[in-house]
Amino acid sequence: MSWEYSRRVKYYETDRMGVVHHSNYLRIIEDARMEWLRDNFMSYSELEKMGVIIPTASASGKFVSYLRYDDEFKVIIRLVQFKGVRMEFEYEIINSVNGQLCYTGESTHFFAVDGNYKPYLSFRSKFPELYQKMCLLHEKDTKI
Repeated sequence: MSWEYSRRVKYYETDRMGVVHHSNYLRIIEDARMEWLRDNFMSYSELEKMGVIIPTASASGKFVSYLRYDDEFKVIIRLVQFKGVRMEFEYEIINSVNGQLCYTGESTHFFAVDGNYKPYLSFRSKFPELYQKMCLLHEKDTKI
């Protein structure tokens, strides 16, 4: 099961060539991931209040086509792997008007204790409800 996040390109996200600057694609997928968390799991601010953070371990992408100022687009996000603490997402950014694929990417993250940035190895035992919820979300996303 995939999840979608939609919006328009903001002027400040573009460069002198009139297209979205490459660095902003990481911000866009982060926005999508934060909204995915809010809609499917819990808000990031709620996690932080519990002393849990989700650092990025890696992120990469491929630019396929360009988005310009005010283009409508959607980000399709999938949780493709969850291994107890570590999770991997895949993304596609698609121009909503013409359906053209603009970007593909992936990122890896992990649950960590706020302040030490190391994997929260006791996440499963300390937060069993959250662990189970992530397992169910992963199960849904792998049934495409």
